[in-house]
Amino acid sequence: MPRRDVLLLLTLLVGYGSFYFCRANLDAAGPLLIAHQGFDKTSFGTLSAIATFSYAVGKFLMGATGDVLGGRRLFGVAVAGSVVCSLAFGVSNTFILFAIFAATNRFFQSGGWSAIVHVVSRRFEPGRHGMVMGVIATSYELGNVAALNLSGFLAQFAEHHDPPGWRVLFIVNPILFALIGGGVWLALRAPEAPVSGKPAPPPEPKLPLSEILPTLFKRGSFWVAVVMSALLTFVRTAFLNWTPTYLYEISKAAGHEDISGSIVKSSLFPAAGVIAALTVGILSDRFGPGRRAPVMAVSLTVVVGLVLLLGHGGIQGTTPAALLIAAIGLFLLGPYSMLAGVVALDVAGKRGTATATGMIDGAGYLAGTASGLFLGAIADAAGWSAVFDRIAGAAALAAIVSGAWAVVVMRRRK
Repeated sequence: MPRRDVLLLLTLLVGYGSFYFCRANLDAAGPLLIAHQGFDKTSFGTLSAIATFSYAVGKFLMGATGDVLGGRRLFGVAVAGSVVCSLAFGVSNTFILFAIFAATNRFFQSGGWSAIVHVVSRRFEPGRHGMVMGVIATSYELGNVAALNLSGFLAQFAEHHDPPGWRVLFIVNPILFALIGGGVWLALRAPEAPVSGKPAPPPEPKLPLSEILPTLFKRGSFWVAVVMSALLTFVRTAFLNWTPTYLYEISKAAGHEDISGSIVKSSLFPAAGVIAALTVGILSDRFGPGRRAPVMAVSLTVVVGLVLLLGHGGIQGTTPAALLIAAIGLFLLGPYSMLAGVVALDVAGKRGTATATGMIDGAGYLAGTASGLFLGAIADAAGWSAVFDRIAGAAALAAIVSGAWAVVVMRRRK
């Protein structure tokens, strides 16, 4: 890969990873809001659900906008809007204001991934899309790890002040995001480099939605990706939303009440996803477009067993629980990373990429809304085992769908 393409790849990786400074801070703030702001799991789940629903709506709208504005412009809009809304959340005092700013923050954040995929579709050859998107997909796991560890440090600082504060997570994090995201936006102004020593191709003509949507809707692979995204995003969002709170409650039951340690240990879940995204992205290129389903089916079958073990295995202590959750991330986040990345590129190619990405991701986060809206109430009423049963059920459905998809694909190839 030419040096300039490597630099672009690293720029995109850092750029999207930085979004999590203004995203994972809300998940990290969950134990603090429950301990000090009068929230219970139902109300915090409702807040997370509102934010996730707004993110889903934004995926549809921002995805289509990316094919009109272009990737760099959409990236700038997403960064600026998210920073302002995250700062506003930090000075809010009522649930209504919390909900408004959490929702608008996530709406702007929804444009980030579509912007990145739009840039990739025009700057890298299709034969490298699996590898490129596998590398960039590590950004949302690396970003999550960085944001959760920073938030854990800030929470430890906040716990030693009176009153204990969660607001510092919504001051330091957005300032850091503004610096990194703004730098990436400036870096993307560089002229496009030739790919693999060949002259850069002329810009692809922009297509209206009236042409993009009918083409997508006729493709069965697009609808399979939509269903898979809904199921896997529900599972992923459930662990992102609730792992800090779940681990905190384990530590509280053991008499430690370690909020900052629980936040930091929750970063093991996305950390495992870094390995998963790289491995699955590169492995799937060996199979090629249309043959990625068997990899997903095998991984998700393992996820089902691990989630049931978490719910009913009598796991004691935050460290064993965090390690088991990391193992779930290892097998879950590889298949998840492919759906709105390389699978979207397989489905749409260069024309309509941002729209396809937005719709696949948007469908996922509509389902992900349920992880906050319902799982919090289930945790309050029936405990965490009941929560993990629901998560395992969604993973099982995803394994069945991907397995059926694999069978169909293999029959067509014969």
